[in-house]
Amino acid sequence: MSEVIDTPAVFDPSALHSLTGHDRDEELALVLAGRYLRLLPERVRRIAAALHAQDPDEAMDAVLSLKVSSDTLGARELGALGATLERHLRLVDLVAARAASRALVPAAKRLERALTAYLAH
Repeated sequence: MSEVIDTPAVFDPSALHSLTGHDRDEELALVLAGRYLRLLPERVRRIAAALHAQDPDEAMDAVLSLKVSSDTLGARELGALGATLERHLRLVDLVAARAASRALVPAAKRLERALTAYLAH
């Protein structure tokens, strides 16, 4: 098993497996992980674009999409980063939100590596 997958802060497969309702329903888990992986770049792009446009409402919508889907899948690091961004946006602190958003792309890349390894197993 790769080091990235073993790090729960990046990806906790047990959260994904709990979604299927059965410990052995690997096919559904793979479908959900693959779908999340395909949508991840657009979710990150939406956040960056909304913050660049100084649109807190659009940023909040994009952040909540990332946070909820990440928490559900077991993408702990991105879920936590989404929660941080949500706190800044609730305070309409776009400067702090933009600063925190700098961690999005590196975190997404770590998760992409973890999910790609998970999908390849």
